[in-house]
Amino acid sequence: MQRCDHCDLPLIDAPISGADGDGRYCCYGCQMLDETVGSEAVDESDATLAPLLRRTIIGLLLAGFTMVLSLAISSEYGFEALRNLEHAVGTAHLVLVLAALPALILLGVPVLRAAWRTLRQGQLSLHLLFALGTSAAVAVSVLSYVRGTGPVYLETAVMLLALYTLGRYLTARSKHRARRVLGALLSVPDTTYERVAPTNDTVPADALQPDDRIRLHAGDVVPADGVVEAGQSFVDARQLTGESTPEAVSEGSRCFAGTHVVDGTLTLRITATGADRRMEHIESAMQEALARPSRLARRTEQIMRVLIPGVIVLALGAFVGWWMAAGAEKALYVALSVVLITCPCALGLAVPLARVLAHGRASKHGVLIRDGQTLLDLHRVRTIAFDKTGTLSRLEAAEVQVEAVALASAQESVPDPEELLQYAAAVEASTHHVLGRAIQAAAQQAIEADHPPAAHDVHTVPGAGVVGQVDTPTGPRRIGVGSSALLDRLEIEAPPSGAVPSAAGRVRLFVTYDDVVAGVLLLAEQPRADAAPALDALRNHGYALQLLTGDQPEAAQRLGDALNLPVTAGQTPEAKIEALARWREADGPVAMVGDGINDAAALAEADVGIAVVQGAPVTLQAADITLYRDDLRMLPWLADLSAQTTRIVKQNLAWTFAYNGIGVGMAVAGLLHPIAAVIIMAGSSALVTANSFRLRRLRPPEWSESA
Repeated sequence: MQRCDHCDLPLIDAPISGADGDGRYCCYGCQMLDETVGSEAVDESDATLAPLLRRTIIGLLLAGFTMVLSLAISSEYGFEALRNLEHAVGTAHLVLVLAALPALILLGVPVLRAAWRTLRQGQLSLHLLFALGTSAAVAVSVLSYVRGTGPVYLETAVMLLALYTLGRYLTARSKHRARRVLGALLSVPDTTYERVAPTNDTVPADALQPDDRIRLHAGDVVPADGVVEAGQSFVDARQLTGESTPEAVSEGSRCFAGTHVVDGTLTLRITATGADRRMEHIESAMQEALARPSRLARRTEQIMRVLIPGVIVLALGAFVGWWMAAGAEKALYVALSVVLITCPCALGLAVPLARVLAHGRASKHGVLIRDGQTLLDLHRVRTIAFDKTGTLSRLEAAEVQVEAVALASAQESVPDPEELLQYAAAVEASTHHVLGRAIQAAAQQAIEADHPPAAHDVHTVPGAGVVGQVDTPTGPRRIGVGSSALLDRLEIEAPPSGAVPSAAGRVRLFVTYDDVVAGVLLLAEQPRADAAPALDALRNHGYALQLLTGDQPEAAQRLGDALNLPVTAGQTPEAKIEALARWREADGPVAMVGDGINDAAALAEADVGIAVVQGAPVTLQAADITLYRDDLRMLPWLADLSAQTTRIVKQNLAWTFAYNGIGVGMAVAGLLHPIAAVIIMAGSSALVTANSFRLRRLRPPEWSESA
């Protein structure tokens, strides 16, 4: 994938070359930024932007001075002369040339170079249309200078270039804001870290390897993903999640690169470095999302492919028609007005600018959107289905109960409940599901073992459970933890109903020991504190909500009653896909929110798949949206962002097409002066830009400890 040499975002359109012919840029604004101040301009500090601002301001001042001087010169001829397009070109117009020429060189040469490059590639670009408009204005003016009489449009050409440059610069700045968010996420200072294992030394961040142990102190930036092995501290994760309140971490907690240690000392076991860090995956996904244009953006590009040659043909047709009716001067005047008024600058900004701003706003607050169309699709969704455990509910270690099941057919003694809990925790150690984490936490609280049992050859049975080999005192044993579906998959006979404790609304998991059921785990769960307000807000948005889970009906119904959700329980991954298909056929597009491996297929099937931060890697990969801020109230905020982005894009497109339609009619009829066309065109672009920047006003819900 080709990337811009300045902002490093993917090149969607034909690249713009630099002054030396080697640079490749996604837009004219990035070319200006890179050639003026270099790539350090992305931080938008006053010091680095000053040179570029001076250049832009100089161009605008020259354009303004040229416009004022032109109006002063033209005022002596009166409005009648402007309508007739005929007046003498005298000494004062030579001063106008001296004022306009620097601006034409400063702002016009990059546009001409970009237009020529795309034309050589066989493409008709927006740059070409601007180059034609400004070149036509200059050509008409030169002809008037040579003849000694006629209209002079130097101020029109200069003002058009100045406004176009300003619009490109604003677009580039919006891209840099998105990149700056990603840069902040991946920001690790160029410093050294205290490594305590396998060697005791000081190393730079890029020298760390998985399973290294490092000691972090207050103020340190976490250089790589890892698990806390000792110590307690608050960790500031706002760059990752958008949360303003630091998160308390202790032994067993996960930390991610780019977060900050606030007030304590931590010993961190490294689990991922370099390209394996979570932030690297976020950056890659964000850039891929920006590389995939939305459906509206693709339609806009298709329209522009037709519009640009259509404008050229229309301008030529108007020129020929007016030449035959009123002469060459009037024909040039009309053709120039047609080119200027139909220049689709606003159309080029309508979708991309709103999209980039929305993606940047979401990523700043811990929401990763992986596709350009996803945010607009969310507004079309009618039904949102939720997974249960981990998504809407919480499990605590104190709520985990283990009971043995009598093995009437076994030839050996039954492992006691504490042993079963340790074996179950061993096979769950490699999973990312909240049930597994609760089992591990309960096992750690039950027995402080120096050498807990080890598991190997562990694999997940989607929608059923997990199975692995565990080293026990009697040798390796196949241990499985899962629902009754796991017993069917392993072809293990289920115990009689009288031998199994009643679930009573709790999550019930069977623990298998070789080929028999040895025990039952009962896990009680409670709704998340932020679940009810988030669901109420989504209902107010008009979404139909569903609880879609693979858990037992009793436990699912208990949570469904607490949150007022219709329940579809006992669903395999395949059954979840079928349920989503039924809801889609009945009501329209559907979204799925989940975190487990058994949710991955449903997330991929849904029109919009949303994964929460605790999710397994395959789940995060299958999702269209990932919530890295652990707050379900981000869902209605995301719905607000989707609705506002869709509304702004539609407003931008409606205004642009209405403006172009009316303007073209006036221009072809000879009723629009080229200067008025430039002003209207610039006003349209400014309106589209201002309307898009309204997305920055949408604030996320305030984080609170109670949530």
